[in-house]
Amino acid sequence: MLTMKKAIFSAPYKIDFQNVDIPSITPDEVLLRIISIGVCGSDIQMYHGLHKYMTYPVVPGHEVSAVVEKVGANVKDFKVGDRVTVEPQIYCGECYPCTIGRFNVCENLKVKGVHADGFAAEYVATEPSYLHHCPADMDFDKITLVEPLAVGVGSVKRAHYKGANVAVIGAGTIGNLIAQSAQALGAGKVLVTDFLDSKLDYAKECGIENCVNTKDIGLAKAIENTFGKRKADVIIDAAATRGSFMSALDASRPSSEIVITGNYKQPMELEIPRLQRREVNLIGHMMYVREDFADAIRFLAKGTVNTNGFVSQRFALNDFDAAFKFIDEHPNDVMKAVIDIGSR
Repeated sequence: MLTMKKAIFSAPYKIDFQNVDIPSITPDEVLLRIISIGVCGSDIQMYHGLHKYMTYPVVPGHEVSAVVEKVGANVKDFKVGDRVTVEPQIYCGECYPCTIGRFNVCENLKVKGVHADGFAAEYVATEPSYLHHCPADMDFDKITLVEPLAVGVGSVKRAHYKGANVAVIGAGTIGNLIAQSAQALGAGKVLVTDFLDSKLDYAKECGIENCVNTKDIGLAKAIENTFGKRKADVIIDAAATRGSFMSALDASRPSSEIVITGNYKQPMELEIPRLQRREVNLIGHMMYVREDFADAIRFLAKGTVNTNGFVSQRFALNDFDAAFKFIDEHPNDVMKAVIDIGSR
């Protein structure tokens, strides 16, 4: 039996490697050869032992590019050699949210790489229903970025975004992709804010016109300067800190929307009357639905969303631990770190 290597989070700050048999597949499954995975903020929380919903041990990785290596006899829609990415959500298909297509909030939701083994392995067997075709000429780095871009697409779609003034707090990976998604989906004017000029400079390179450092002037002033008296129709919080949330609340105008996309690490206190008196809509957002993946692939294929230079660091699978140490030591230098696993 041929063997492969996989990485496992076995405890906080501890990554083990195992050599195991390459998975066999059923007639209804597909075997994937993993090309690369992206390192996400939730992966970093898992590495630190701070993720609320995971248990050790688990194989991490949910941002993935892969090639179909083998198909089961009953699989009709995929063939050997297809370039694919994988939707990591595992949903029951039977609860009410699933019956209306809201698989991202399935009452029994699990996520590969968090609650179940992910893609930090040389080969993975999976059901084809979780796969998405990517163009044969699409660069594997772009394929790896489909999942985080789908988060951005899903975030924007939670609000009334068409023709709207949209402000995004945070110009890191997700904030950048949210802002680009807003532009691609047909928002009016888009603003992205951050405290780091390097992130904002890169956002401008990606084609986001309004990029403002709010360290000194604050979010409310940045919104007024950009949008005028109408201010922001939608504020999307990708930073997920107490400061970012309070600034969103302070900067919101009556009859506007605040979308919560960033992954908050701690509970937040909320002054309900401040929302109620001004009819500010506070909207939760969780990942994506299948259509968001399709939009993300389309935007990347057409170049509507610019990810040139998005991958800031690369590591081999054997250096998985070094990747997390680098991110811990140089957080402001990382846009997207990628773990290269298979040959391209």
